[in-house]
Amino acid sequence: MLMTILNLITIKTPAQLSSLSIQTYILGAILGVVLLLIAAIIATMIDYIGGSSDEDSKKRRFWFWVLFSLSFIGFFLYNMFIVSKTIAPNLESKFMITNIIGSIIATVVYLILGIILSKIFSKGKLGSWFPSKKNN
Repeated sequence: MLMTILNLITIKTPAQLSSLSIQTYILGAILGVVLLLIAAIIATMIDYIGGSSDEDSKKRRFWFWVLFSLSFIGFFLYNMFIVSKTIAPNLESKFMITNIIGSIIATVVYLILGIILSKIFSKGKLGSWFPSKKNN
């Protein structure tokens, strides 16, 4: 088992770690966009119920926030349990900061683009993620 883990180590120098950090930040932003697209697909798949019931909007908001949480938790755990195993032990603690920043980037990209999409499509299904007061 130990030999298997040691064979995974590919990041051995600070320069390689710096390159990995940049890749992690970019991957975090990409993950935020991908999860937002998934949230938009889910939102459009939820049928419009209409009437006085706001159940459909609640479902869309629920899935938006579930994927928001997944953007941070999933990316953090991916880096913690998969990517960090490829880093030499003396550099692993420095990658934890990168892991946190990358996870924050994923959630911020997801949230900001989600707000923008919600405001652009305020009269549509995506508008229920962040409904404006005048639409209520």
